Amino acid sequence: MKSASFALLVIVAVIVCGMLLPSQATAQKEEIKILAGEDEKPVTEASYIPDTFDIAISGLLFFRIRTAAAGFTAAERARIIETRLVHAISFGDISPEAVTIRPVRGKPTIYIDNIRIVTVYARDVEAAGARSREHLARMWADSIAEKIVKVAPWWRMADRLEH
Repeated sequence: MKSASFALLVIVAVIVCGMLLPSQATAQKEEIKILAGEDEKPVTEASYIPDTFDIAISGLLFFRIRTAAAGFTAAERARIIETRLVHAISFGDISPEAVTIRPVRGKPTIYIDNIRIVTVYARDVEAAGARSREHLARMWADSIAEKIVKVAPWWRMADRLEH
């Protein structure tokens, strides 16, 4: 009798806890910001700093950064973006569908899942010769979605298992 009432108590406790915890479907993930503040600028001192920076991982070019923006030099932006990409690819549960564009302060910003990667500014559009911020953001997001499949280690392992 005691074990039956104890089991019933455990079942009721589990149900109550399950109702109090948000489900994955309704819970929103908090945005992850890596190197997002003026006080977190990466060191980019060198005797020569180029004007254009390739955002690349494992030899695959994702896109190019050609301009300063939001108080960051092009070199600082490039280092920040590469750090964010490596973090997302290393620790995120990513897929091409996880690459999205969301507005941040009216500017298109590319995310992988909930990790902010890069915001597209008017200067980027002009330097790249694109039609608009949204157009350039779509080009960069499509490139990221295509390339993350090729550089993420778990995708390569899954691909080997399928063949």
